[in-house]
Amino acid sequence: MYSGFCVRKQEYIKEVNSTAYLMEHEYSGARLLYLCNDDDNKVFTIGFRTPPSDDTGVAHILEHSTLCGSRKYHLKEPFVELVKGSLNTFLNAMTYPDKTVYPVASRNDKDFRNLMDVYLDAVFYPLIYENPFTLKQEGWHYELENADSPLQYNGVVYNEMKGVYSSPDSYLEYYGKKLLFPDTTYRFESGGLPSAIPDLTLKDFLHFHKTYYSPENSYIYLYGDMNIEETLAFLDGYLKDFPRTGRVHSEIALQQPLPKTAEFDGTYPASEDAPTDGMTFHEVQIVAGDMRDQKTIMALRLLENVLLESESAPLRRALLDAGVAKDISGSISGSMLQNVFSIRASGSEPEKKDAFVKALYHNLQKISMEGIDKELLEAALNSAEFKLREADFGTYPKGLIYGLSVMDAWIYDIDPISSLKYEDLLKELRDAVNTNYYETLIETNLLDNTHRVILTLAPEQGKEEREQAALAEKLAELQKSMDRAELEKYAAECAELHRRQAEADSEEALASIPLLERSDIKRETEKLKVEKEAVDGAVLLYQALPMNKITYLQWFFDMSGVSPELLPYCNLLSDVLGKMDTAEYSYADMSKYTDMYTGGIAFQMEAMSIDSDTNRYTVKFSMAAKCLTAKLPELFKILKAMTLHTCFADRNRLKELIGQIKTDWDNSFFAKGQSVAVVRLASYFSAKARVTEQDYYSYYQFIKNLADNFDKEADTVVRRMEELLPVFFAKTRYLLSYSCDEEEREYVRRMALDFAAELPESSVAGKECKPIAVPEKNEAIITPGKVQYVLAGGDYRKHGYKYHGSMLVLATMLRYEYLWTRIRVQGGAYGANAVFDRNGVMYFSTYRDPQLKSSLETFRALPDWLDRLELTDREMTKYVIGTMSGVDVPLTNSLKVSRAALQELLQVSDEERQQTRDEILDVTLADIKRLAEMIRAVLADDYVCVVGGQQAIDENKEEFNRILKQ
Repeated sequence: MYSGFCVRKQEYIKEVNSTAYLMEHEYSGARLLYLCNDDDNKVFTIGFRTPPSDDTGVAHILEHSTLCGSRKYHLKEPFVELVKGSLNTFLNAMTYPDKTVYPVASRNDKDFRNLMDVYLDAVFYPLIYENPFTLKQEGWHYELENADSPLQYNGVVYNEMKGVYSSPDSYLEYYGKKLLFPDTTYRFESGGLPSAIPDLTLKDFLHFHKTYYSPENSYIYLYGDMNIEETLAFLDGYLKDFPRTGRVHSEIALQQPLPKTAEFDGTYPASEDAPTDGMTFHEVQIVAGDMRDQKTIMALRLLENVLLESESAPLRRALLDAGVAKDISGSISGSMLQNVFSIRASGSEPEKKDAFVKALYHNLQKISMEGIDKELLEAALNSAEFKLREADFGTYPKGLIYGLSVMDAWIYDIDPISSLKYEDLLKELRDAVNTNYYETLIETNLLDNTHRVILTLAPEQGKEEREQAALAEKLAELQKSMDRAELEKYAAECAELHRRQAEADSEEALASIPLLERSDIKRETEKLKVEKEAVDGAVLLYQALPMNKITYLQWFFDMSGVSPELLPYCNLLSDVLGKMDTAEYSYADMSKYTDMYTGGIAFQMEAMSIDSDTNRYTVKFSMAAKCLTAKLPELFKILKAMTLHTCFADRNRLKELIGQIKTDWDNSFFAKGQSVAVVRLASYFSAKARVTEQDYYSYYQFIKNLADNFDKEADTVVRRMEELLPVFFAKTRYLLSYSCDEEEREYVRRMALDFAAELPESSVAGKECKPIAVPEKNEAIITPGKVQYVLAGGDYRKHGYKYHGSMLVLATMLRYEYLWTRIRVQGGAYGANAVFDRNGVMYFSTYRDPQLKSSLETFRALPDWLDRLELTDREMTKYVIGTMSGVDVPLTNSLKVSRAALQELLQVSDEERQQTRDEILDVTLADIKRLAEMIRAVLADDYVCVVGGQQAIDENKEEFNRILKQ
């Protein structure tokens, strides 16, 4: 027994290089899993089963609300105070269909304990019981300035979910779950349906917390190098006050199979003049397998990859050949007891539904009878195994991802330790390749299974406008039904909410949040250990890292001399490389062997600033590849085929790929809205950004034109592709950043040089970049979305300012104080951001924002706020520490390879990085306040860009010089 915890199981798990301890807190019933290892990036997560019983989004709103003050931390938002002043490597909370999790991570012991304390106090002792305004702010409230002003809904989650339901994806998932799970919690939208969120009452909100937020219903996960005895004692300090009652019934019920296939035909909102041809979705969703059978789940994921994901996928190919849609894709839902296997036809027509379903089942039957290509199965297994062994999750801590994976099994009473193991499963699935196991899986789970739904979702022109008008009419009728006293009560509540939101926390309350000192942060910047070598005009950068028999390679080829009119074709070429036939392989075989022998190959055109000047740049074409070092000969064989021998003569294949790119942009444009707006805004004042923008809104327009006029443009497209391929890759004037195990270094180096020797001489490398025409500034781009992305910014270097570490501290300050309070808390947007980059680009942005003009006014008022700003030494220290958490992000090996290349190409020295670090650590209030004049000067240049809904844009059209359509 350790501080009330009893060890139920102990086992070493080689797959995650950890010793696992499965424990239970005997008094409270809390479950705990600790993965003990030497990773200093420690993780803590507490999760609860939280099955919703309606569409009000109570689980989601509660996830937001628990972090708005607690017993020990009597602040408006302890979460935000933590972000401002923590060295965390991860800090968030997430709502799933049936659970809510609160994960944190940090490499600093003191910081890690502080984060745990704030989160535990938040989930067990939130202030929601004494502060009804938390639900109004985070969930919903009546927005009413006075008794005579129009009644509206507002709230953070309400507006967030309006943004979520701006995508057809959300409607397909929602309607599918309604029909597939009529008797279980999965029929409800745990995030909240915008139309149902205002039905949530304070009574139901509080009851949900009382019911599910107890230790007895909790799952606690710990990971990393920590003093576990002290940590368990700390946890016991919270858990010992909650005796287990046996009254928590949160088990997730299993949905019994549907006796027959369900069907649904519906529409999704499109604007009045939006195109509808080729914008319909058909989707078959099948309940297949459940989390208690890990082998079947992994096998179905492999099958989904084999049948639908790659260019060699036989089911995808057959459906495309049948002409039922422009693109076919598949997915398997995770994070649910029962998984849903989905096959989607995008870019279709309503009348093609029957043809899609018929072709789908005909070809599934054919594949199950004739058998699956064994090489495809081997390729999918190799690809899955590479990802599992590599365990590279980018900037997310490894322990965080393991913990979220554990939760996906643990809450269904599956042994969490077994859920981390994959070696035996992979062996079983490999052994099954030469049997009929996978064909039988198709028969039992996909063919002879009536637990499925067929969905059709077509665009409905004007539906968005009609829904907004109907909501306005509903609220107007509601307002008419209220007497004046009731309206005045709601107006007073709204005014009180705004007063509370604007009111600063007391010094005493702020002091309750534990804070590190600046001295807790190491002064020296972490430097990469890079060995640089010049070879025949090329630059090679090598890092000796523990690679576990994996090799990473990333090339950057110079293509600065490419004419501006060819840049869209360059982006198209990067999209189709590896997906066309080559002299050696068909595109299907290319896809298969890429999965078989590599961990992935990626291409991207990038503009790079020179001397941190956004108007001086080079253009590079990057090629990144990774594989087991033993498979290096096969990797280079594939790379040679792609770079030297790609054939573009197959016009039908090119037309198909362009159609798929267009469909992807059609479906994801709103989700990409912030990125589109950021790059479009920067293109008004940055020559470099004008190159980058050719891969965003301009590229989408280029692709739409090609898709609509392909037969006329086909000869030009093929000619451009054939002209550009030799330009992209050059035997000299490239940079290669790579890493492998030290003993393999010379072998990898030699193969890379031999590969480069076969490349052509580029006619554009090393030449001056040619200017791109400056677009008209201040644009709005109309989408079918219900919320906006609002941006304003400019070039601070133009006004004589240089990059300084104080800018990063100010960005933290704005992100989590000025913008957070005014844009998110008061305005109801999901988020807001401030960016000052090394190249001179400065911008402020909002995310899923119900406002437009008021957000721009908030940006414009920022310099005056900064003039008035007063901060204590403690507050300054808090912002410095919060800034450093974004500077000191732990890097995986692949990120180190990329970082080395970018530092070399952007000419950012370790000395400059150290200078920036010193400027952050030594920043003063005077440094911050000096930036007010810079921001005032930049905003006076009046650059704005908005992506959002038609109504908000039309109501504020005076802000724009040009209004564009998606």
